[in-house]
Amino acid sequence: MVTPATVLPGPGEDPAAFLERLASALSAALPDTGALTLERHRSVGDRIAGRPGGLRSVRVELPAAALTLRANGTGLAAGVERVVRGVTIARRDVAVGEFLELLAVGVADVTAAAAGDTAAAARALVALGLSPRADVLRVEEADPVESLRSLPARAADLLPAAAATLVARIAELLADTLTRTAQGSDARLAVERTAVHYLPDTLRAFAVLPPDWAGRADVAGARTPEELLQDQLTVLLDAVTAMHDAAVRQDASALVVNGLFLRDRFAVSSLDLGD
Repeated sequence: MVTPATVLPGPGEDPAAFLERLASALSAALPDTGALTLERHRSVGDRIAGRPGGLRSVRVELPAAALTLRANGTGLAAGVERVVRGVTIARRDVAVGEFLELLAVGVADVTAAAAGDTAAAARALVALGLSPRADVLRVEEADPVESLRSLPARAADLLPAAAATLVARIAELLADTLTRTAQGSDARLAVERTAVHYLPDTLRAFAVLPPDWAGRADVAGARTPEELLQDQLTVLLDAVTAMHDAAVRQDASALVVNGLFLRDRFAVSSLDLGD
Protein backbone atom coordinates (compact mmCIF):
# COMPACT_ATOMS: atom_id res chain seq x y z
CA MET A 1 0.00 0.00 0.00
CA VAL A 2 1.30 3.44 -0.91
CA THR A 3 1.07 5.94 1.92
CA PRO A 4 -0.42 9.16 0.49
CA ALA A 5 1.45 12.39 1.07
CA THR A 6 -1.73 14.07 2.33
CA VAL A 7 -1.68 12.07 5.56
CA LEU A 8 2.03 12.54 6.28
CA PRO A 9 3.16 15.47 8.44
CA GLY A 10 3.44 18.61 6.36
CA PRO A 11 6.74 20.48 6.05
CA GLY A 12 7.39 22.19 9.36
CA GLU A 13 4.11 20.93 10.83
CA ASP A 14 4.12 20.82 14.62
CA PRO A 15 4.16 17.16 15.78
CA ALA A 16 1.34 17.80 18.25
CA ALA A 17 -0.75 19.40 15.51
CA PHE A 18 -0.22 16.36 13.28
CA LEU A 19 -1.20 14.04 16.14
CA GLU A 20 -4.39 16.05 16.62
CA ARG A 21 -5.17 15.70 12.92
CA LEU A 22 -4.53 11.96 13.00
CA ALA A 23 -6.53 11.48 16.22
CA SER A 24 -9.51 13.30 14.74
CA ALA A 25 -9.38 11.12 11.61
CA LEU A 26 -9.08 7.94 13.68
CA SER A 27 -12.05 8.93 15.84
CA ALA A 28 -14.13 9.21 12.67
CA ALA A 29 -12.77 6.04 11.11
CA LEU A 30 -12.72 3.51 13.94
CA PRO A 31 -15.78 1.81 15.40
CA ASP A 32 -16.42 2.60 19.06
CA THR A 33 -14.46 -0.36 20.44
CA GLY A 34 -12.04 1.43 22.77
CA ALA A 35 -9.17 0.76 20.38
CA LEU A 36 -8.02 4.39 20.36
CA THR A 37 -6.09 5.86 23.31
CA LEU A 38 -4.90 9.48 23.44
CA GLU A 39 -2.28 10.71 25.91
CA ARG A 40 -2.30 14.43 26.65
CA HIS A 41 -0.20 16.82 28.70
CA ARG A 42 -2.16 19.50 30.54
CA SER A 43 -0.19 22.49 31.76
CA VAL A 44 -1.35 24.68 34.61
CA GLY A 45 -2.61 27.16 32.03
CA ASP A 46 -4.58 24.40 30.31
CA ARG A 47 -6.18 23.39 33.58
CA ILE A 48 -7.14 26.94 34.48
CA ALA A 49 -8.57 27.58 31.01
CA GLY A 50 -10.31 24.20 30.87
CA ARG A 51 -8.37 23.13 27.79
CA PRO A 52 -7.68 19.44 27.13
CA GLY A 53 -3.94 20.00 26.73
CA GLY A 54 -1.51 19.10 23.99
CA LEU A 55 -1.57 15.63 22.50
CA ARG A 56 1.54 13.58 23.29
CA SER A 57 0.72 10.25 21.70
CA VAL A 58 -1.85 8.29 19.72
CA ARG A 59 -2.18 4.56 20.36
CA VAL A 60 -4.36 2.11 18.44
CA GLU A 61 -4.97 -1.38 19.82
CA LEU A 62 -5.46 -3.82 16.96
CA PRO A 63 -6.03 -7.59 17.16
CA ALA A 64 -2.48 -8.44 16.10
CA ALA A 65 -0.53 -5.46 17.41
CA ALA A 66 -0.60 -2.09 19.13
CA LEU A 67 0.57 0.92 17.13
CA THR A 68 1.82 4.08 18.85
CA LEU A 69 2.82 7.43 17.40
CA ARG A 70 4.39 9.87 19.85
CA ALA A 71 5.57 13.47 19.67
CA ASN A 72 9.32 13.37 20.23
CA GLY A 73 10.65 16.88 20.63
CA THR A 74 10.41 18.47 17.20
CA GLY A 75 9.59 15.16 15.47
CA LEU A 76 7.54 11.99 15.69
CA ALA A 77 8.48 8.52 16.88
CA ALA A 78 6.48 5.43 15.91
CA GLY A 79 6.45 1.96 17.42
CA VAL A 80 4.75 -1.38 16.92
CA GLU A 81 4.12 -3.77 19.81
CA ARG A 82 3.12 -7.41 19.78
CA VAL A 83 0.60 -7.79 22.58
CA VAL A 84 -0.65 -11.12 23.94
CA ARG A 85 -3.36 -11.07 26.62
CA GLY A 86 -2.56 -7.51 27.53
CA VAL A 87 1.20 -8.10 27.84
CA THR A 88 3.71 -6.60 25.39
CA ILE A 89 6.06 -9.42 24.30
CA ALA A 90 7.95 -7.59 21.52
CA ARG A 91 8.42 -4.03 20.35
CA ARG A 92 10.16 -2.34 17.44
CA ASP A 93 10.56 1.24 16.21
CA VAL A 94 9.34 1.99 12.70
CA ALA A 95 9.35 4.96 10.34
CA VAL A 96 6.24 7.14 10.28
CA GLY A 97 5.44 6.01 6.74
CA GLU A 98 5.52 2.33 7.73
CA PHE A 99 3.44 3.12 10.82
CA LEU A 100 0.73 4.68 8.62
CA GLU A 101 0.73 1.73 6.22
CA LEU A 102 0.31 -0.72 9.11
CA LEU A 103 -2.36 1.54 10.57
CA ALA A 104 -4.33 1.59 7.30
CA VAL A 105 -4.41 -2.20 7.04
CA GLY A 106 -5.25 -2.57 10.74
CA VAL A 107 -8.09 -0.05 10.63
CA ALA A 108 -9.52 -1.73 7.53
CA ASP A 109 -9.45 -5.11 9.29
CA VAL A 110 -11.12 -3.78 12.45
CA THR A 111 -13.86 -1.86 10.67
CA ALA A 112 -14.65 -4.66 8.22
CA ALA A 113 -14.87 -7.16 11.08
CA ALA A 114 -17.10 -4.87 13.14
CA ALA A 115 -19.51 -4.10 10.31
CA GLY A 116 -19.25 -7.37 8.43
CA ASP A 117 -18.47 -5.84 5.06
CA THR A 118 -15.74 -4.19 3.01
CA ALA A 119 -17.77 -1.01 2.52
CA ALA A 120 -17.12 -0.06 6.16
CA ALA A 121 -13.41 -0.57 5.65
CA ALA A 122 -13.43 1.59 2.55
CA ARG A 123 -15.30 4.37 4.35
CA ALA A 124 -12.88 4.15 7.28
CA LEU A 125 -9.82 4.49 5.07
CA VAL A 126 -11.34 7.48 3.29
CA ALA A 127 -12.15 9.11 6.64
CA LEU A 128 -8.62 8.41 7.80
CA GLY A 129 -7.14 9.95 4.67
CA LEU A 130 -5.43 6.68 3.75
CA SER A 131 -7.15 6.10 0.43
CA PRO A 132 -4.10 5.27 -1.71
CA ARG A 133 -4.01 6.97 -5.09
CA ALA A 134 -7.77 7.57 -4.99
CA ASP A 135 -7.37 10.95 -6.68
CA VAL A 136 -6.08 9.11 -9.75
CA LEU A 137 -9.65 7.85 -10.24
CA ARG A 138 -11.28 11.29 -10.30
CA VAL A 139 -13.39 12.39 -13.28
CA GLU A 140 -13.19 16.16 -13.53
CA GLU A 141 -16.55 17.92 -13.55
CA ALA A 142 -15.14 20.81 -15.58
CA ASP A 143 -14.14 18.54 -18.49
CA PRO A 144 -15.67 15.10 -17.99
CA VAL A 145 -15.23 13.95 -21.60
CA GLU A 146 -11.45 14.28 -21.67
CA SER A 147 -11.21 13.03 -18.10
CA LEU A 148 -13.21 9.92 -19.00
CA ARG A 149 -10.97 9.24 -21.97
CA SER A 150 -7.90 9.18 -19.73
CA LEU A 151 -9.54 7.25 -16.88
CA PRO A 152 -8.85 3.68 -18.16
CA ALA A 153 -5.10 4.32 -18.32
CA ARG A 154 -5.11 5.96 -14.89
CA ALA A 155 -7.14 3.15 -13.32
CA ALA A 156 -5.38 0.19 -14.98
CA ASP A 157 -2.79 -0.39 -12.24
CA LEU A 158 -5.40 -0.24 -9.47
CA LEU A 159 -7.90 -2.75 -10.83
CA PRO A 160 -8.05 -6.41 -11.83
CA ALA A 161 -7.73 -6.91 -15.61
CA ALA A 162 -11.38 -7.85 -16.10
CA ALA A 163 -12.57 -4.79 -14.19
CA ALA A 164 -10.20 -2.53 -16.12
CA THR A 165 -11.71 -3.80 -19.39
CA LEU A 166 -15.21 -2.95 -18.15
CA VAL A 167 -14.08 0.50 -17.03
CA ALA A 168 -12.63 1.23 -20.47
CA ARG A 169 -15.95 0.37 -22.13
CA ILE A 170 -18.02 2.32 -19.59
CA ALA A 171 -15.80 5.39 -19.93
CA GLU A 172 -15.97 5.24 -23.73
CA LEU A 173 -19.78 5.04 -23.72
CA LEU A 174 -20.14 7.83 -21.16
CA ALA A 175 -17.80 10.15 -23.06
CA ASP A 176 -19.71 9.64 -26.31
CA THR A 177 -23.07 10.02 -24.55
CA LEU A 178 -21.97 13.35 -23.09
CA THR A 179 -21.16 14.68 -26.57
CA ARG A 180 -24.72 13.83 -27.65
CA THR A 181 -26.57 15.60 -24.81
CA ALA A 182 -27.36 19.28 -24.40
CA GLN A 183 -25.68 21.28 -21.65
CA GLY A 184 -27.99 21.85 -18.68
CA SER A 185 -30.58 19.30 -19.75
CA ASP A 186 -31.88 16.62 -17.39
CA ALA A 187 -30.38 14.00 -19.68
CA ARG A 188 -26.95 15.65 -19.52
CA LEU A 189 -27.10 15.91 -15.72
CA ALA A 190 -27.91 12.19 -15.43
CA VAL A 191 -24.87 11.29 -17.53
CA GLU A 192 -22.62 13.72 -15.66
CA ARG A 193 -23.63 12.27 -12.27
CA THR A 194 -22.75 8.80 -13.52
CA ALA A 195 -19.41 9.93 -14.92
CA VAL A 196 -18.30 12.21 -12.10
CA HIS A 197 -19.69 10.34 -9.09
CA TYR A 198 -21.04 6.81 -9.55
CA LEU A 199 -18.21 5.37 -11.65
CA PRO A 200 -15.25 6.93 -9.75
CA ASP A 201 -16.80 6.21 -6.33
CA THR A 202 -17.29 2.56 -7.25
CA LEU A 203 -13.63 2.31 -8.25
CA ARG A 204 -12.40 4.12 -5.13
CA ALA A 205 -14.30 1.69 -2.92
CA PHE A 206 -12.14 -1.10 -4.29
CA ALA A 207 -8.88 0.87 -4.57
CA VAL A 208 -8.79 1.96 -0.93
CA LEU A 209 -8.83 -1.62 0.37
CA PRO A 210 -5.52 -3.26 1.30
CA PRO A 211 -4.05 -4.98 -1.78
CA ASP A 212 -4.17 -8.50 -0.34
CA TRP A 213 -7.94 -8.26 0.21
CA ALA A 214 -9.00 -8.45 -3.45
CA GLY A 215 -9.44 -12.21 -3.53
CA ARG A 216 -10.42 -12.81 0.10
CA ALA A 217 -14.02 -13.89 0.58
CA ASP A 218 -13.67 -13.67 4.37
CA VAL A 219 -13.70 -9.85 4.27
CA ALA A 220 -16.78 -9.58 2.05
CA GLY A 221 -18.96 -12.49 3.06
CA ALA A 222 -19.42 -15.26 0.53
CA ARG A 223 -17.90 -13.27 -2.32
CA THR A 224 -14.59 -11.44 -2.74
CA PRO A 225 -14.22 -7.66 -3.15
CA GLU A 226 -12.97 -8.36 -6.69
CA GLU A 227 -16.15 -10.27 -7.53
CA LEU A 228 -18.35 -7.57 -6.00
CA LEU A 229 -16.54 -4.89 -8.01
CA GLN A 230 -17.15 -6.92 -11.17
CA ASP A 231 -20.87 -7.07 -10.34
CA GLN A 232 -21.10 -3.33 -9.76
CA LEU A 233 -19.29 -2.52 -12.99
CA THR A 234 -21.53 -4.92 -14.93
CA VAL A 235 -24.61 -3.11 -13.59
CA LEU A 236 -23.03 0.20 -14.58
CA LEU A 237 -22.16 -1.03 -18.06
CA ASP A 238 -25.69 -2.27 -18.73
CA ALA A 239 -27.26 1.01 -17.63
CA VAL A 240 -24.66 3.17 -19.40
CA THR A 241 -25.19 1.17 -22.61
CA ALA A 242 -28.92 1.86 -22.36
CA MET A 243 -28.20 5.57 -21.77
CA HIS A 244 -25.94 5.67 -24.81
CA ASP A 245 -28.54 3.94 -26.99
CA ALA A 246 -31.15 6.45 -25.81
CA ALA A 247 -28.82 9.34 -26.65
CA VAL A 248 -28.24 7.95 -30.15
CA ARG A 249 -32.03 7.72 -30.62
CA GLN A 250 -32.35 11.20 -29.07
CA ASP A 251 -34.73 9.72 -26.51
CA ALA A 252 -34.11 12.01 -23.57
CA SER A 253 -36.82 10.49 -21.37
CA ALA A 254 -35.34 6.97 -21.65
CA LEU A 255 -31.91 8.36 -20.81
CA VAL A 256 -33.26 10.09 -17.71
CA VAL A 257 -35.01 6.89 -16.60
CA ASN A 258 -31.73 5.01 -16.73
CA GLY A 259 -30.09 7.84 -14.83
CA LEU A 260 -32.70 7.51 -12.09
CA PHE A 261 -32.01 3.78 -11.90
CA LEU A 262 -28.31 4.46 -11.39
CA ARG A 263 -29.08 7.09 -8.77
CA ASP A 264 -31.13 4.59 -6.80
CA ARG A 265 -28.49 1.88 -7.22
CA PHE A 266 -25.33 3.90 -6.54
CA ALA A 267 -26.06 7.28 -4.93
CA VAL A 268 -27.20 6.04 -1.50
CA SER A 269 -23.95 4.24 -0.71
CA SER A 270 -21.33 5.03 -3.29
CA LEU A 271 -18.66 3.19 -1.31
CA ASP A 272 -20.65 0.00 -0.88
CA LEU A 273 -19.21 -2.91 -2.80
CA GLY A 274 -22.09 -5.15 -1.73
CA ASP A 275 -25.63 -5.42 -2.94
